[in-house]
Amino acid sequence: MTKIESHISKFEPISLNEMNGVKLMSRVDTKFVFNKSFLFEILPILQNDYRVLKVDGQRFSKYKSIYFDTPGFLFYNSHHNGRVNRIKIRFREYLNSGLCFFEIKKKNARGQTIKN
Repeated sequence: MTKIESHISKFEPISLNEMNGVKLMSRVDTKFVFNKSFLFEILPILQNDYRVLKVDGQRFSKYKSIYFDTPGFLFYNSHHNGRVNRIKIRFREYLNSGLCFFEIKKKNARGQTIKN
């Protein structure tokens, strides 16, 4: 077991069925940037407040994404330039489960992400 797997195994799991009750289709994301050397200090702090998705006994999921854009890369440039109202369109395949989704994500000026 790797060091990351050891830390992640201490988190309470959540199943796909339980995830249906969690509002992820319309959400506000907050992201933090830190040096990876702090990861193993941060994970123990988070384990009482967060759960890790477990599918078919696996806590790590591999996926493949194909992103769609305009010929002038409007979607990419909107994201890169920090535009508040922007769109992301992708096809995502979760390799462990074989599930596939075509997703349209819109981020609005309030920081809310709406996914269809």
